[in-house]
Amino acid sequence: MTSEAPEDPDRSLVEQAQAELPYGTLAYNELVRKYSGRVYARSYGILRSSADAEEAVQDVFMAVFRNLPRFRFERPFLHWLNTVTLNACRMTLRKRASEQRKRQAAEDQAPPPERAAPPDTAMRSLVLELLDALDPGTRVPLLLRYVEGYSYPELAKELDLSESAVKMRVSRGTKKLRELYEARTKNEGRVSS
Repeated sequence: MTSEAPEDPDRSLVEQAQAELPYGTLAYNELVRKYSGRVYARSYGILRSSADAEEAVQDVFMAVFRNLPRFRFERPFLHWLNTVTLNACRMTLRKRASEQRKRQAAEDQAPPPERAAPPDTAMRSLVLELLDALDPGTRVPLLLRYVEGYSYPELAKELDLSESAVKMRVSRGTKKLRELYEARTKNEGRVSS
């Protein structure tokens, strides 16, 4: 074993779970109790859907159950759990991508609503809708940077990319989001004239 993470507060609990699995689950259940709220919050922050976030929590802890016996303490358990969570969210985003494109096409053809939503609600809805149009490789770094407040070094570590690659993705994502916003507002201006 490598001892790169000697201060991992979960080490003894993880080692106990590794020793118990697959037939004993007391320590594993304690890990689930300890981190399910955190996994849900992170998944919801990325997926913005309670149902998808709940499904992601189940997927994450099934992956932990399957892979925990092979886990090595090269990094802290929580870092690994965050990576598993991010991967589960990416899978969900990939599954939703075609549905989102179909839904977007249907919404583009729908007549405008009779009454406009309040400006802040309308803007929030528009930004969320535009974020959904981005591919996961662009959307996830933007959410982690601007919603969860990750620094560029933290993002690079979390996404297993170089810091310059992360900066480029955030920059391109911001530019793409701006272009989508400008195109949308320009099209809405034409419809109302």
